Amino acid sequence: MKTPTNASVIKPNQPGQPRPGVSGGRKPVLTSRERVLAAARHQPVDRAPTRFNYGSEAKRIAQGLGLDLSGDWLERLHQRFAIDMRILDMQLVEGISYDGDWRNLASAETAADVDRLWPAKWLAENRTVEPARAQIAAWDAAGIVPAVQVRLTSIFTLYVRMRGETEAFMDLADENEVIRHAMDRNEEFMARMIDKAFDTLGDRLDIVYIGEELGMQTGLMYSPATIRKHFLPRLNRLFDRIHKRGGLVFYHSCGAIEPIIQDLIDIGVDILHPIQPKLTGMEPEHLAKKFGGQVGFCGGIDMQKLLPTGTPDEVCAEVEHYVKSLGSGYIIDSANILHPDISVANIAAIFDAPRV
Repeated sequence: MKTPTNASVIKPNQPGQPRPGVSGGRKPVLTSRERVLAAARHQPVDRAPTRFNYGSEAKRIAQGLGLDLSGDWLERLHQRFAIDMRILDMQLVEGISYDGDWRNLASAETAADVDRLWPAKWLAENRTVEPARAQIAAWDAAGIVPAVQVRLTSIFTLYVRMRGETEAFMDLADENEVIRHAMDRNEEFMARMIDKAFDTLGDRLDIVYIGEELGMQTGLMYSPATIRKHFLPRLNRLFDRIHKRGGLVFYHSCGAIEPIIQDLIDIGVDILHPIQPKLTGMEPEHLAKKFGGQVGFCGGIDMQKLLPTGTPDEVCAEVEHYVKSLGSGYIIDSANILHPDISVANIAAIFDAPRV
């Protein structure tokens, strides 16, 4: 991601760039960073904050909105939608040849094999967040002051990619040395990247994203006992590390994960994403009643049916539904990355909807 120059950044509240949904009433107007952090801590906000999970569709969206695609067009798009959070990814160090990581552990039979076959792209020394320093400084100098999220990876889900689905699930059942050692390595990688991110960005890093897929459309992917034995202890250690460095934990898992949400809260999740809608136990009213005040929620706007086939008015109504149901602990976003079958008008409706 290129570092923006002040000339290419649209400043908040600039004439001709109204900020949709901003309260003009009695509540004090917060900065984007203050708004996100307040919501994550269940404190009053002037309006619901926003996150933009655009995936590979950002340029199509910007073009469809008629935005200037020169310079830092991605920041221009964020400003058009008045997005409060910026997502930064760890980058590969340049000058190194990186092989792929798809099924590269398929032939591993021992822990030594895991070490021998381990891909260079998943070594902490080959990753950096250094370019984000200049980017954040430019945002702050331009008066944007967003909440900053660094996105890391997963422990077991990454192992599935490196090992292959069938082998990985069999390993999980067998609890063999290959999976134990590989998950140890993935946890170590994540821990080192957490430290590297905070060492690089200091207190300007607000939120760390960690994902681990635990759910399907119909329920949990694994038994609660398996999740509590193999996943939660490792996640707990990583979450503790983030909290000790002063950050918040943003945890991603798709699916109907309601039976395990309290466990996730107990080990330190601050913001739960993407609250996949239309699934048993994931209704916003139910989540608010059972978990409200304990954890923040981000997402929920259905990209399986509503966004591809609904109208902008229906999308706006759904956003208002989530804002009202989940209250000050809610961050507006789609329920997952945006797909090519979703119209620009419906994407715009997510962020043009009233936020109070």
